[in-house]
Amino acid sequence: MKKLLLTAAAAMCSLAAVLCLTGMAANNTESGRGSALSQNMDTNTGSGQMPSWVGELYATPAPTPEPTKDPDATPEPTKDPNATPEPTAEPTNAPLPTQRPTEVQAGTSEAETVKVPILLYHHIAEDFSESRAISIISPRDFRLHMTAIKTQYTPISLREYVEFVNCRDGSKTLPRNPIIITFDDGYLSNYEVAYPILKELNIPATIFIVTDTVGETAGDGKVEFSHFTWEQAREMQSSGLIEIQSHTNDHVKLGELGNDTVNYELRKSKYLIEKNLGTTCDMIAYPYGSYSAAAIEASDKAGYDVQCLVGDDATDVDYEVNLPRDGVKNLTRITVSGLMGNVNVLELIRQALANEIVQ
Repeated sequence: MKKLLLTAAAAMCSLAAVLCLTGMAANNTESGRGSALSQNMDTNTGSGQMPSWVGELYATPAPTPEPTKDPDATPEPTKDPNATPEPTAEPTNAPLPTQRPTEVQAGTSEAETVKVPILLYHHIAEDFSESRAISIISPRDFRLHMTAIKTQYTPISLREYVEFVNCRDGSKTLPRNPIIITFDDGYLSNYEVAYPILKELNIPATIFIVTDTVGETAGDGKVEFSHFTWEQAREMQSSGLIEIQSHTNDHVKLGELGNDTVNYELRKSKYLIEKNLGTTCDMIAYPYGSYSAAAIEASDKAGYDVQCLVGDDATDVDYEVNLPRDGVKNLTRITVSGLMGNVNVLELIRQALANEIVQ
């Protein structure tokens, strides 16, 4: 134990001696101690000089020299602290490629030749005989027609088209690919079947009614059909989608009647519609497409500014479309009926639109 203590004491003395020598080397103030340190350094380096690592360890780092300025260089301008900052330029979007307008403006050259097809429907029924198919279509086919039309065309009301044609200040426009839906006769199925579908798809339509059969069951003596009431007509009219107009009072061929009868048919129908619906009746659809010069003149005098026709043969696919430049006195319509079978209504419209415009 005593031996261990002596050994530890000796080690501590050696450590103290080393520390003293290090301090002496750093200060080098006492000559005797400096001589001893020199002798010790001679032992380690063999030259009597302080090892290089000691100087590097305690040396003060040299200051970084500043870059030398070029006397010929142009001095940077001094910023005026009171100067108004330049406005930051707003980013500008790259110009988009020229696109065709989505609407046609009234009064332009393009507006004169816009092709506008008008479809004509009558009764909608699930079952019907072939002999009655000329004026009937199934509910399923009617829905398919309306859905297909919405995908490729923009349904507009007949009123919108009339206002566009009559516009002279360019304030009215038509969408691209316009199409118009109309009905003749005023069948109850127009209210019960067509009206809900039109509301669902937001498609406007004009219904030309026979005022003598409103709310009645009537036909040709062989087949009788129910017609919607004045109350139902008011409901549809108030929706903003449906407009009720005249199809004469008794569904007669105006082109074969005398002037007095023609006047009676036109004026009574107009009177009943305006009285029961509280709206202006200024459109007439000639039953069977029958009219004459006298009937047209009588229509004008009675206040029918818009006159709609219908083709003589509902199976004829050589249909015509309407052009704004032709006015609204002889609007042609494409009759859609059950006789067409599975013919795609879009194909019928395409055929009509493909017809050449006669300048």
